[in-house]
Amino acid sequence: MAVIFVLVGPGSGVSPPPSADDWPHDFDRVTESPLETIIADYDVVIPADQLRQTPRLGPGIKLAYLCTCVEALDELTQLSGVADILFQPSPLACLDRHRTVRATLAAGHALSAGQWLTVEDLVEQIGGRGVVAGLKDTVIGRRLLYDRNAGAPIDFGMIGESKEEPR
Repeated sequence: MAVIFVLVGPGSGVSPPPSADDWPHDFDRVTESPLETIIADYDVVIPADQLRQTPRLGPGIKLAYLCTCVEALDELTQLSGVADILFQPSPLACLDRHRTVRATLAAGHALSAGQWLTVEDLVEQIGGRGVVAGLKDTVIGRRLLYDRNAGAPIDFGMIGESKEEPR
């Protein structure tokens, strides 16, 4: 069984296109070939995002599973190796992966509504639901609208719209 990463081509709606290094899986091969070209190498390709059991094949049949979501890839790699796996991540899979690895902002300690946010109030989390960490300077100096526990994500719905100087 081989696990092959099929690069997402132009016009797929995915920007920037993911690389095989973006995923926590070991791929045997990475290819830029169009999916149709890869499919031509097999006798049968089964869309496998919702596969529950492996099919039974006659002798000499070359089979590949095609999946676009990480859950299916995880399930398929656990099945016995009767077929290659073609993984071409969907735009949603790419977005989900981006969300799990991006640095976001969170409360560095318990924060009270009404206080002005400072650099000491914020910490970065990997995979959090807060504002992307690159916007920290935009968040600093804004008034917090709600109490936040330590480690709770900080997003734009929780802070005032404009920066003001504390009085």
